[in-house]
Amino acid sequence: MIKTSLFAIALMGLATTAAYADQCQDDVDAIDRALKTGELDPDMRSQAEDMRSQAVQLCGAGNTDEGLAVTAEVKSLLAIE
Repeated sequence: MIKTSLFAIALMGLATTAAYADQCQDDVDAIDRALKTGELDPDMRSQAEDMRSQAVQLCGAGNTDEGLAVTAEVKSLLAIE
């Protein structure tokens, strides 16, 4: 019974992690589209690109919450949802 409960908890954790990873990728894709199509001044573009890279590194390293916080800032900066 305890093993079954631990297994269920582990599966929920994996599902949550996968959902966060998908959210990271969705956010990065939205940022990439905005950078590709948006008319930005060079300073804003540079800042957004740097923050995007930081988010990718954070998400890739498993720091998903921090990565999502950075993508939220970039999306706000670029005025995208």
